[in-house]
Amino acid sequence: MTRTTVRSLLILTVATGLFATGFAGCSKEEPQPQSVVKKTVPKAQAKAAEGPRPAETPAAKPVVVLYDPAGKRDPFMPFLKAAPKSIIALGDSTPPLQRFELGELKFVGVIWGGKKVFGLVEDREGKGYTVTVGTRIGRGGGIVTLITQGEILVKEEFTDLSGTRIARESSMKLQNAGGK
Repeated sequence: MTRTTVRSLLILTVATGLFATGFAGCSKEEPQPQSVVKKTVPKAQAKAAEGPRPAETPAAKPVVVLYDPAGKRDPFMPFLKAAPKSIIALGDSTPPLQRFELGELKFVGVIWGGKKVFGLVEDREGKGYTVTVGTRIGRGGGIVTLITQGEILVKEEFTDLSGTRIARESSMKLQNAGGK
């Protein structure tokens, strides 16, 4: 081989290598970015590096919101108000029938005597009481309005939250020997 042949072979090899690397560089794959490591700078140096600020803008005043309770209910008051019962002051002077709720009393019998009708009522301890029309009964200040063979009607009046007087009529049914 002559020198010219060796030279042309060498040029051909280099040209082929350059040609091949040229296509490899044109691919759409991009090289991976190198990670950047930030060095932490102490705060004093960082502020000194920033330099003085030209003109500080005044801070905006915070908005102050005041609570206006006008037309709103007090959140610390109970939702349901228990009206004080003026009729009842539980103590020694309260009659026994007014110391119990109506649900704690049982209607157990009727006594027909001449022109009067008596109802027999027991408390939860089994102690018996007689009632007639007009007798006050129960903690709600109820009044017996009617006594029949099978029930006693009691009318209770109370004031609701809006101040309206409401009359409620409750019924006590006669209890059989089995308690039904």
